[in-house]
Amino acid sequence: SLFSQDLWMALDRTRYMQSSKTFVMVDEPFWLEQDPQTGRDRMSMTLTDRLTRGTYLFDDGPGKPAAICLSYSWMSDSLKMLPHSVDRRVELALSALEKIYPDLDIRSHIVGEPVTVSWEDDPYFLGAFKGALPGHYRYNHRMYTHFMQQDLPESERGIFLAGDDVSFTPAWAEGAVQTGLNAVWGVMTHFGGACHESNPGPGDVFADLAPVQLED
Repeated sequence: SLFSQDLWMALDRTRYMQSSKTFVMVDEPFWLEQDPQTGRDRMSMTLTDRLTRGTYLFDDGPGKPAAICLSYSWMSDSLKMLPHSVDRRVELALSALEKIYPDLDIRSHIVGEPVTVSWEDDPYFLGAFKGALPGHYRYNHRMYTHFMQQDLPESERGIFLAGDDVSFTPAWAEGAVQTGLNAVWGVMTHFGGACHESNPGPGDVFADLAPVQLED
Protein backbone atom coordinates (compact mmCIF):
# COMPACT_ATOMS: atom_id res chain seq x y z
CA SER A 1 0.00 0.00 0.00
CA LEU A 2 3.04 2.32 0.07
CA PHE A 3 3.02 2.65 -3.71
CA SER A 4 0.40 2.73 -6.44
CA GLN A 5 -0.06 -0.27 -8.70
CA ASP A 6 1.44 1.71 -11.59
CA LEU A 7 4.60 2.43 -9.58
CA TRP A 8 4.87 -1.17 -8.42
CA MET A 9 4.65 -2.18 -12.09
CA ALA A 10 7.50 0.19 -12.96
CA LEU A 11 9.67 -1.10 -10.11
CA ASP A 12 9.02 -4.71 -11.09
CA ARG A 13 9.47 -4.42 -14.85
CA THR A 14 12.72 -2.44 -14.82
CA ARG A 15 14.91 -5.36 -13.83
CA TYR A 16 18.53 -5.47 -12.80
CA MET A 17 20.91 -6.66 -15.51
CA GLN A 18 23.45 -9.42 -15.24
CA SER A 19 26.99 -8.18 -15.82
CA SER A 20 30.49 -9.65 -15.65
CA LYS A 21 33.99 -8.15 -15.67
CA THR A 22 37.37 -9.83 -15.69
CA PHE A 23 40.57 -7.89 -14.92
CA VAL A 24 44.27 -8.67 -15.20
CA MET A 25 47.24 -6.61 -14.08
CA VAL A 26 50.01 -6.09 -16.62
CA ASP A 27 53.60 -4.92 -16.24
CA GLU A 28 53.15 -1.68 -18.20
CA PRO A 29 50.78 -0.01 -20.68
CA PHE A 30 52.29 -1.81 -23.64
CA TRP A 31 49.33 -0.87 -25.81
CA LEU A 32 50.74 2.66 -26.13
CA GLU A 33 53.68 1.36 -28.17
CA GLN A 34 53.50 2.26 -31.86
CA ASP A 35 52.88 -0.48 -34.38
CA PRO A 36 55.58 0.04 -37.01
CA GLN A 37 53.31 -1.14 -39.79
CA THR A 38 50.28 1.02 -39.01
CA GLY A 39 51.77 3.87 -36.98
CA ARG A 40 48.95 3.42 -34.46
CA ASP A 41 48.84 2.18 -30.86
CA ARG A 42 49.36 -1.58 -30.72
CA MET A 43 46.02 -2.01 -28.93
CA SER A 44 43.10 0.17 -27.94
CA MET A 45 39.76 0.01 -26.17
CA THR A 46 37.96 -2.74 -28.06
CA LEU A 47 34.26 -3.28 -28.71
CA THR A 48 33.50 -6.51 -30.53
CA ASP A 49 30.80 -9.07 -31.21
CA ARG A 50 33.13 -11.74 -29.80
CA LEU A 51 32.51 -12.98 -26.26
CA THR A 52 34.69 -10.28 -24.65
CA ARG A 53 32.25 -7.61 -25.89
CA GLY A 54 34.13 -4.73 -24.23
CA THR A 55 37.85 -4.54 -23.40
CA TYR A 56 39.12 -1.50 -21.50
CA LEU A 57 42.64 -0.29 -20.69
CA PHE A 58 43.77 1.54 -17.53
CA ASP A 59 47.23 2.97 -16.90
CA ASP A 60 49.04 5.23 -14.45
CA GLY A 61 51.70 6.44 -16.82
CA PRO A 62 54.53 4.93 -18.89
CA GLY A 63 56.61 2.22 -17.25
CA LYS A 64 54.16 1.68 -14.38
CA PRO A 65 51.93 -1.36 -13.79
CA ALA A 66 48.58 -1.12 -15.54
CA ALA A 67 45.33 -3.08 -15.81
CA ILE A 68 43.15 -4.49 -18.53
CA CYS A 69 39.46 -5.23 -18.21
CA LEU A 70 39.62 -8.16 -20.59
CA SER A 71 35.88 -8.57 -20.79
CA TYR A 72 32.89 -6.46 -19.77
CA SER A 73 29.62 -8.09 -20.77
CA TRP A 74 25.93 -7.74 -19.98
CA MET A 75 22.83 -9.91 -19.77
CA SER A 76 22.99 -13.10 -21.86
CA ASP A 77 26.65 -12.44 -22.68
CA SER A 78 27.37 -12.25 -18.96
CA LEU A 79 25.52 -15.51 -18.33
CA LYS A 80 27.89 -17.26 -20.73
CA MET A 81 30.72 -16.38 -18.33
CA LEU A 82 28.88 -17.25 -15.12
CA PRO A 83 29.73 -20.99 -14.90
CA HIS A 84 33.45 -20.47 -15.53
CA SER A 85 36.29 -19.97 -13.07
CA VAL A 86 38.38 -16.81 -13.20
CA ASP A 87 41.22 -18.62 -14.97
CA ARG A 88 38.86 -20.00 -17.60
CA ARG A 89 37.37 -16.55 -18.14
CA VAL A 90 40.84 -15.12 -18.69
CA GLU A 91 41.66 -17.88 -21.15
CA LEU A 92 38.45 -17.35 -23.11
CA ALA A 93 39.00 -13.59 -23.27
CA LEU A 94 42.64 -13.88 -24.32
CA SER A 95 41.75 -16.40 -27.02
CA ALA A 96 39.21 -13.97 -28.45
CA LEU A 97 41.59 -10.99 -28.28
CA GLU A 98 44.36 -12.98 -29.98
CA LYS A 99 42.14 -13.24 -33.05
CA ILE A 100 41.68 -9.45 -33.06
CA TYR A 101 45.35 -8.67 -32.31
CA PRO A 102 47.23 -11.66 -33.81
CA ASP A 103 50.65 -9.94 -33.59
CA LEU A 104 50.32 -8.88 -29.93
CA ASP A 105 51.38 -11.16 -27.07
CA ILE A 106 49.11 -9.95 -24.24
CA ARG A 107 49.85 -13.03 -22.11
CA SER A 108 53.53 -12.19 -21.69
CA HIS A 109 52.66 -8.91 -19.96
CA ILE A 110 50.27 -10.33 -17.34
CA VAL A 111 51.46 -10.19 -13.72
CA GLY A 112 49.61 -11.10 -10.52
CA GLU A 113 46.34 -12.94 -10.15
CA PRO A 114 43.27 -12.10 -12.24
CA VAL A 115 40.10 -10.76 -10.65
CA THR A 116 36.55 -11.32 -11.85
CA VAL A 117 33.05 -10.41 -10.73
CA SER A 118 29.57 -11.47 -11.84
CA TRP A 119 27.11 -9.29 -10.00
CA GLU A 120 24.21 -11.71 -10.43
CA ASP A 121 26.25 -14.32 -8.51
CA ASP A 122 26.87 -12.05 -5.49
CA PRO A 123 24.40 -12.17 -2.57
CA TYR A 124 22.06 -9.15 -2.26
CA PHE A 125 23.24 -7.49 -5.49
CA LEU A 126 20.40 -8.77 -7.75
CA GLY A 127 22.58 -7.78 -10.72
CA ALA A 128 24.87 -4.93 -11.65
CA PHE A 129 22.36 -2.18 -12.41
CA LYS A 130 19.00 -1.50 -13.93
CA GLY A 131 18.89 -0.83 -17.64
CA ALA A 132 17.06 1.80 -19.63
CA LEU A 133 15.66 -0.48 -22.31
CA PRO A 134 13.23 0.26 -25.14
CA GLY A 135 9.71 0.61 -23.76
CA HIS A 136 10.92 1.54 -20.27
CA TYR A 137 10.56 5.30 -20.57
CA ARG A 138 7.13 5.44 -18.94
CA TYR A 139 8.37 3.25 -16.09
CA ASN A 140 11.43 5.45 -15.53
CA HIS A 141 9.15 8.48 -15.60
CA ARG A 142 6.94 7.06 -12.83
CA MET A 143 9.93 6.27 -10.60
CA TYR A 144 11.84 9.48 -11.26
CA THR A 145 8.87 11.80 -10.66
CA HIS A 146 7.63 10.03 -7.54
CA PHE A 147 9.21 12.67 -5.28
CA MET A 148 6.50 15.11 -6.47
CA GLN A 149 3.82 13.80 -4.12
CA GLN A 150 1.28 16.61 -3.93
CA ASP A 151 -1.23 14.64 -6.03
CA LEU A 152 -0.69 11.27 -4.32
CA PRO A 153 -3.13 9.79 -1.79
CA GLU A 154 -2.13 10.54 1.80
CA SER A 155 -1.27 6.87 2.39
CA GLU A 156 1.41 6.96 -0.35
CA ARG A 157 3.19 10.12 0.80
CA GLY A 158 6.33 10.34 2.91
CA ILE A 159 8.49 7.62 1.36
CA PHE A 160 10.98 8.75 -1.27
CA LEU A 161 12.93 6.77 -3.86
CA ALA A 162 16.53 7.59 -4.73
CA GLY A 163 19.37 5.94 -6.58
CA ASP A 164 20.67 5.58 -10.11
CA ASP A 165 18.11 2.80 -10.69
CA VAL A 166 15.17 5.21 -10.41
CA SER A 167 16.82 7.86 -12.58
CA PHE A 168 16.96 8.25 -16.34
CA THR A 169 20.65 7.33 -16.26
CA PRO A 170 20.80 3.94 -14.52
CA ALA A 171 24.31 2.67 -13.70
CA TRP A 172 25.76 6.19 -13.54
CA ALA A 173 26.60 8.17 -10.39
CA GLU A 174 24.93 11.29 -11.80
CA GLY A 175 21.52 9.62 -11.58
CA ALA A 176 22.10 8.66 -7.95
CA VAL A 177 23.09 12.22 -7.02
CA GLN A 178 20.21 13.77 -8.94
CA THR A 179 17.51 11.55 -7.45
CA GLY A 180 19.13 11.94 -4.02
CA LEU A 181 18.71 15.71 -4.26
CA ASN A 182 15.12 15.21 -5.43
CA ALA A 183 14.43 13.00 -2.41
CA VAL A 184 15.97 15.51 0.00
CA TRP A 185 13.71 18.20 -1.45
CA GLY A 186 10.75 15.84 -1.08
CA VAL A 187 11.51 15.07 2.58
CA MET A 188 11.99 18.76 3.35
CA THR A 189 8.70 19.65 1.66
CA HIS A 190 6.88 16.78 3.36
CA PHE A 191 7.81 18.22 6.76
CA GLY A 192 6.80 21.75 5.82
CA GLY A 193 10.17 23.15 4.81
CA ALA A 194 10.97 25.27 1.79
CA CYS A 195 13.95 26.44 -0.22
CA HIS A 196 15.11 30.05 -0.22
CA GLU A 197 13.48 31.85 -3.14
CA SER A 198 16.91 32.71 -4.57
CA ASN A 199 17.92 29.03 -4.60
CA PRO A 200 14.92 26.93 -5.70
CA GLY A 201 14.99 23.17 -5.35
CA PRO A 202 14.15 20.57 -8.00
CA GLY A 203 10.49 20.44 -7.06
CA ASP A 204 10.17 24.24 -7.18
CA VAL A 205 11.18 24.30 -10.85
CA PHE A 206 9.63 20.95 -11.73
CA ALA A 207 7.01 22.45 -14.04
CA ASP A 208 9.76 23.90 -16.24
CA LEU A 209 12.23 21.00 -16.11
CA ALA A 210 10.03 17.90 -15.78
CA PRO A 211 10.65 15.09 -18.30
CA VAL A 212 8.03 14.71 -20.99
CA GLN A 213 5.20 12.40 -19.98
CA LEU A 214 4.01 9.93 -22.61
CA GLU A 215 0.48 8.63 -22.89
CA ASP A 216 -0.03 5.20 -21.33
